[in-house]
Amino acid sequence: MKPTNMLLGLAPWVLFSMIAEHIGAGAVGLAALAACLGSLVLTVRGTLHGGLKLIDAAGVLTFGALAAVGFASGHQVRTLLVDYGRGGSALVLAAVMLVSAFTVPFTEQYARAGVDRRYWASPVFRALNRRISLLWSAVILVMALCHLSAGALQASGHGDTGNLLLNWVIPVLLILGGLKRSQQIATDAGVGATAGGRA
Repeated sequence: MKPTNMLLGLAPWVLFSMIAEHIGAGAVGLAALAACLGSLVLTVRGTLHGGLKLIDAAGVLTFGALAAVGFASGHQVRTLLVDYGRGGSALVLAAVMLVSAFTVPFTEQYARAGVDRRYWASPVFRALNRRISLLWSAVILVMALCHLSAGALQASGHGDTGNLLLNWVIPVLLILGGLKRSQQIATDAGVGATAGGRA
């Protein structure tokens, strides 16, 4: 699995966070719309090149709903979306990843690009991707809790206290740690980009 492909799928989630934080409540609908359109572009791209990706489809639905609420609501609700939308959307993403681990692991959708088709139904391939998908659901869950904590601090007037740490430093470290651990799991299983035959 190429980590860059999976990280590209997470880009709209980061885009929403950046726009909502920097522009504020007045543009939270626009931030969600931009993230929705980004997810839609990735969905179309994925459909044309290897199939629909679960994260992209989840992004379209999640950010479409947030955009609708952002445009239709008043200032107070938009402020809540700025404070808690990032954490709430990350919770949705973590839930999607978790559910996928027990159906078709979302990482499998990315890993197939580097593995011969005859191994896609392999129990080892599925188990490996289940482990990696569970890992990412845990990473995103912890990230969501950080974002929600930062939102609570912001709502209570102490936003500067944990914004950088909870919204950026810890999430970036979590993603880097998740990437490193994903590679380690694949290496320990004897599966690399060219070692799909062992799956």
